[in-house]
Amino acid sequence: MTTPSSTTVLCKLPVLLLVIIAALDSADKALLAASFPMLEKTLGLHVDTLGYFSLFTNLSYALSLPLWGWIIHRYTVDRSHIILCTSCFLWGVATLFISISDSAISQALFRSLNGAALASIMPLSQMMLTEYVLPSHHGRAFGLMGFLEKIAATMSTSAVIWWEDWTNPYRFVGCLSIFMAVMSRSHLKMGRRKVDDKKNEEDEEEQQQRLKGEEKEMTLLQIFHRISQIPVFTYLVAQGLFGAIPWDMMSFILLLLEWKDFTRNQIISFQISAGVFGTLGAFLGGVLGDYFAFSPRGRIHVALTSVIGGTIFYGLFLFSKSYQYAVFWYSMFHLWGGWTPAATLRPICAKLAENASERAQIVAAWILLEKTSSAIFGAPLVGFLTKRLFDSTDNASDEAALANHEKADALAFNLFVLSTLFWFVCAYFFVLMARAEAADGSLNPKRQSTRKISTV
Repeated sequence: MTTPSSTTVLCKLPVLLLVIIAALDSADKALLAASFPMLEKTLGLHVDTLGYFSLFTNLSYALSLPLWGWIIHRYTVDRSHIILCTSCFLWGVATLFISISDSAISQALFRSLNGAALASIMPLSQMMLTEYVLPSHHGRAFGLMGFLEKIAATMSTSAVIWWEDWTNPYRFVGCLSIFMAVMSRSHLKMGRRKVDDKKNEEDEEEQQQRLKGEEKEMTLLQIFHRISQIPVFTYLVAQGLFGAIPWDMMSFILLLLEWKDFTRNQIISFQISAGVFGTLGAFLGGVLGDYFAFSPRGRIHVALTSVIGGTIFYGLFLFSKSYQYAVFWYSMFHLWGGWTPAATLRPICAKLAENASERAQIVAAWILLEKTSSAIFGAPLVGFLTKRLFDSTDNASDEAALANHEKADALAFNLFVLSTLFWFVCAYFFVLMARAEAADGSLNPKRQSTRKISTV
């Protein structure tokens, strides 16, 4: 049978809908960081309070993951489109309420509800995408997802900065989320793959019934117990605990650029260049991951290269004084540092699972721990330490009295030291992951099932 091309596989309507939903998820998450400078001005919030907004969103996101994981396991892949429809609708409503909130308390409340609804998007979209796409195209599929995620995040942040209004972008994303709820209900119902040969069709039906039976027989605790015994999964979670924290700290990047006294157009150019190079980097990561997938520990080596190179470029960006150097190193960071999800993490999650429900639980467990660590040690930690530096400054009685360059230097220093530390630990766990994979061969492509389904 002829293997379908990447274009044929990736241009299916269900695949496109899933990556668009993931892109909207990315756009929504980027809105918080883009809103920091305006929330500081309009609501009179301090830098540490802005960090707590990130804490509320990420912590509610993390704590909701077990509930969504149980729901996915309880209703199986056959009803995943209904679960996705429900979560998209709740997400859209919460986002619309954020746009009309005018106090810190209401902002914190609706951002928590927003995070809880968003928690289902990544496990569901990744689980469903791997069911629609053959293993040989996983890297490109996740690369396309990362590509659109970067574009959506760039558009949402640029819209906030350009129009100097954070409410309308929230309304727009909220309405689109509700529209995608309707689309997912209508077009994402998982069906059995069509095959021309009758015997192959009967064999596939028998295999699907067997796997579905296994999926039902195993309890949620048994699934967690099995995946926790896989060394590669343990290290995958461990690297996420540390590697995700610096990305959450980047919520303060736009505030840093404003404190560096860059103009509005220059700040927008940072976002556009980061978006362009980030989209290229995400897709490049997927291609590199697929290219090196069949070499020993190839995907893990791609991730290590991305983490080490990205850390260097990020440090050069933070301490650049001129606009030209800052935008160049920022672009290089996004081009180089964004390979890991599409090249390594998402394909590995797909390969470690034995069925669709287990795949969703792997993603949920991974993101649960990752989001919890970033919620506590990400933006809130940077905000707290930076506020402490402000308070300890002798020539200023409050934050407003400090010069912008002093605030920028303090924030850049904290971002650099903390990010470098956490990414170093992340790289160490990737090394351990490579050793574990060499010992048990759990990522050997020959051991993976090629069972996939698509729409009827």
